Amino acid sequence: MSLSEKIIEAISGPLAHRGYELVVMRVVSGKVISVDIDIDRLDNAPVSVDDCVTASRIISVIFDVEDFIKGRYNINVSSPGEYRPINNIDDFPRFLDREIILELRSPLNNRRKITGKLLRVEQNSCNAVVYLKEWCDTSSEEIAVPYQDVKKATVKRVF
Repeated sequence: MSLSEKIIEAISGPLAHRGYELVVMRVVSGKVISVDIDIDRLDNAPVSVDDCVTASRIISVIFDVEDFIKGRYNINVSSPGEYRPINNIDDFPRFLDREIILELRSPLNNRRKITGKLLRVEQNSCNAVVYLKEWCDTSSEEIAVPYQDVKKATVKRVF
């Protein structure tokens, strides 16, 4: 198991218990190792400075106990910002009726990037489809995007 996987496994549960979701975690090597962590609130409220402090304290205690990194390191906790990544298909329903941006692996209607309102997500044991309505589209047509064609997905945050 890689260092990143060990860290994610160790901190995800305790963060969730306190109402936070681990969105992105990066380990940057250098003279001092930097562990950059983006969190989101499970109640969809904006992430505050106090949230970052609370999450940082939780993570620091875990790092002290687990001793993941030998030597000096910094832990940086922040919000994911204006464009929050949607990391897996199970995250999509949380952002229904919100503006999302999909970057596609292959073109759909001659485009690799689609922005629109997330209408619904349908899943079965074999595949998943994301349905959205484009913001600039005046028709009532939905766009169906197979999840396996999604390279990157983000939700535009409203602050």
